[in-house]
Amino acid sequence: MSDPSPSAPITLVLPDGQTIERVRLYERQQLDSGLWMYRIGVPLWQTAAGGGVEPAEYETWVTAAQLRPLPGVDLGGIPAHPRARTASAPARWSWRLDARAHGRPATVHAEGCPSASERAHPLGTMQALDVLARPGTTACTVCDAAEALLPILAHGQNHVPDAGN
Repeated sequence: MSDPSPSAPITLVLPDGQTIERVRLYERQQLDSGLWMYRIGVPLWQTAAGGGVEPAEYETWVTAAQLRPLPGVDLGGIPAHPRARTASAPARWSWRLDARAHGRPATVHAEGCPSASERAHPLGTMQALDVLARPGTTACTVCDAAEALLPILAHGQNHVPDAGN
């Protein structure tokens, strides 16, 4: 459960608004889109091999919208990996859309996902986000589609613009 890399406590905001205090923030990484993602560890319990339970840590990546700093905690020592600005063309995410079939919802998969059917057709990132915004479409959790696309889609959903804007 311990990670030798630098970490700091931070608050995680869950989808229903509840918070978990003092999860561990391990690193920050900027995606090609410019969005910053944060690797955190959430302390939980897991079933032990011989029965009973033991402490465990669930690691995941979240956006800044899911985190709140703790007063007095310095986050300056957390490794940050800004996106390298290179002259070459940036790597491009590639997605595939499986249409609705046999009562299943339409599903967006990452390119190469073993759960995608042979009839899935290619999508760009903006197309994948547009499709996911429609009711009845899901993002695959077997591949990177849900982890990569859903935070982007949710980013700013709770933002209420000022009356003057």
